[in-house]
Amino acid sequence: MLSLIRTQPNTNERDEVLSFELLEDVMSLSSEESEKIINRARIERIGPIVEYAYHNFKSLDGLGSNDDSKVLRPLADAVDAARHSHFSNSLSFETSTAIEFSRTPQTKEEAEDPHWMAFCKRLMGAGIKAGLSKSFSRGLAGTLEEMTSNIIEHSECASSGLTGYRWVSGEFEYVVADRGIGVLSSLRKHADYSWLEDAGEALEVAVCDGESRHGRNAHRGTGFHYLLYNIASRDSYLRFRSGDHCYSIDGTVQPILKKTYPCSSLNGFLISLVAKPPKEKA
Repeated sequence: MLSLIRTQPNTNERDEVLSFELLEDVMSLSSEESEKIINRARIERIGPIVEYAYHNFKSLDGLGSNDDSKVLRPLADAVDAARHSHFSNSLSFETSTAIEFSRTPQTKEEAEDPHWMAFCKRLMGAGIKAGLSKSFSRGLAGTLEEMTSNIIEHSECASSGLTGYRWVSGEFEYVVADRGIGVLSSLRKHADYSWLEDAGEALEVAVCDGESRHGRNAHRGTGFHYLLYNIASRDSYLRFRSGDHCYSIDGTVQPILKKTYPCSSLNGFLISLVAKPPKEKA
């Protein structure tokens, strides 16, 4: 069992939580300066870890292997172990938290592999343990399978796919990432989307029901519908990253906040979800 670096909060008041906001702040700095800040940050969620890793992506097999990053090194070890142990590998975070990473299937045949299917079932079970309803947890597992199949079909770099989940009582998180051609390039392969000019527009189109690189009349691209529908009615957060834009849906505030904004460039596509059980009514 591998241990994630520094699972206990550092008492140094200058240290920050490793968040998406912190990532954006440090990406404009030199690699030496950004590495120093990231390694000093407290790790609470896996989404920012994976996004940082994919900003610094070399190859999935060699992720972080040429540096001593205290953030990338544990993830690299987990990914390497997953590659040699039928997809998945667990990390020890703290007694009340469970984390598991897996490479994603690289072929349609691998998507039927019993070890991959077992990983998806464990993810569903993690959602239930976190307090989500059985139906919502089952639905999230279904969306994970849909998102990872998209990597095979659309990314043109299936070997770069990675997914992981984390659960603690009262919160469930999962992330899916690849280092492929990205949403903009994928959609623009079809004439229906030749008008798209930037990754922000592409993300807004991609999350709409029925939109895919196969065109609007192909009756494809329904994988996001369940995610969006359920996030809209829960105390949850959803983040899509591709190219130089981010599209987020924040269900932790009312009215629900949907936002598209520019950010540092990230090749490929990344989905990060944080979901919480419904709040008890007073």
